[in-house]
Amino acid sequence: MSESGQNGSTENWSAALRYIAGRKAAEESLGFLVHISTAIQQAPQLKEVVPAVAKACVPFLASAVSLGALATHSQLVVQSPTEYSTALEGVRGLITEAGDQKLVISEHEGLLKQTDPGHLPLLRQWRASSAVAVPLTYRGLRGGHLVVLRGDGHRRGPISPGDLALISEVADRVAAFNAFVTQLAGSEVL
Repeated sequence: MSESGQNGSTENWSAALRYIAGRKAAEESLGFLVHISTAIQQAPQLKEVVPAVAKACVPFLASAVSLGALATHSQLVVQSPTEYSTALEGVRGLITEAGDQKLVISEHEGLLKQTDPGHLPLLRQWRASSAVAVPLTYRGLRGGHLVVLRGDGHRRGPISPGDLALISEVADRVAAFNAFVTQLAGSEVL
């Protein structure tokens, strides 16, 4: 076989493998969102929903998760090994500076423009590789933040634009749940 024929064959295989990997990642992400939606819908009690979501996020989506869902929990719900406690606390500290804005800290080439370059060394100091904090806002009702943190050994690597979209979907579901519970609590008072 000629050299140009081998290069073409190699490129075809490479393209096919990238296509398969992309499809697999998309299927995993959709399955994960179904899992999150099921956890929200089928938790036996309302107070168990936010902990169930946090537990479902680790290890698939994150190495550690902090959910400050203020409408349903007066305290943070944390799902994390102790090695990431400092990093979660540090990122939550950065949230106060960011306000209600999304906070992205990732070396992924698709997210570098959204990342404050001063935050990357801080995250490394806290022994994490990437993090995202998304406000839990639904139809104007604010209810805390979802903080997702990844360590160096996470199977999905640093947080990517696709991961950010997935994290935002999880945050939207929790925010909608918080709004529902807040509305439910308000109607019980009437």
